Amino acid sequence: AREGDQRVARSSGHGGRGKASDGDKELTDECIWAHDGSKLVPIWDGELKAAFAGYPTSRIVFIFDSCYAGGMTDLAASGRLIAMASSENSLSYEWPNLGDGNGEFTYYMIEQGISASLADKYDNITGVSDVTVEEAFDYAKANRIKNTPTISDLFTNDLLP
Repeated sequence: AREGDQRVARSSGHGGRGKASDGDKELTDECIWAHDGSKLVPIWDGELKAAFAGYPTSRIVFIFDSCYAGGMTDLAASGRLIAMASSENSLSYEWPNLGDGNGEFTYYMIEQGISASLADKYDNITGVSDVTVEEAFDYAKANRIKNTPTISDLFTNDLLP
């Protein structure tokens, strides 16, 4: 990655809470669960913050569709947008009739909002689908069934006109 690049990091799966020795001083930490080939292991919010510290890009979009995702604001920094399916103290839901078994947030934000261009409210380029992350987030929040989407938007130049 080089300065000026833009990146997206996305996780859709299980999230959890607990106390971790992950470099921060929080009483309660949040994690996303990953599989290391033999077992589930937590990736704590402070570990993600450390992993992306000094990452040489101008803009990074993080999308978390998991329970307690709202706690991932530890990653907040200038030039970063964090779209989260739930608040820090709430659950993220999935419904069997939403796409390919994805969570509600992934379905509305990614599948419908971005991929199907249903969130394209501002037509920046006539005749071209140009859905911004903010548009997709707003679409997911407006169409949600039970999730409590949260956003931390520290882009210096907003993606909307």
